[in-house]
Amino acid sequence: MDTDIPKCPNCVSSDFVVLINRIQKVGTVVGGVTGGVGGYAGAQSGAGTGAVIGSVVPVVGTGLGFIAGGLAGALAGFFAGSAVGNQVGEHIDRHVVGEYHCNRCNTKFKT
Repeated sequence: MDTDIPKCPNCVSSDFVVLINRIQKVGTVVGGVTGGVGGYAGAQSGAGTGAVIGSVVPVVGTGLGFIAGGLAGALAGFFAGSAVGNQVGEHIDRHVVGEYHCNRCNTKFKT
């Protein structure tokens, strides 16, 4: 990704300038939730496999295996979705919104 930081119009320095990342935060949350739901839905076969493996101990093992398989899929989907949503949000913040903040002089500006 492009990480060029613009110079503050007040300080004329980029040393203390940071990107205001509102869309990146939203993208992380939306991507995580979407990925978690998709991962859980896709993990039904994993949950079934977990239930079969867990059936070594009848009833309790089957239930725990099913839950563990579903949670593993949801967790994997959540992290994958969060990573993608974070990158998309960062790209939008940087190239579309373009709002920055200088921590030295407290100036907010757009590029």
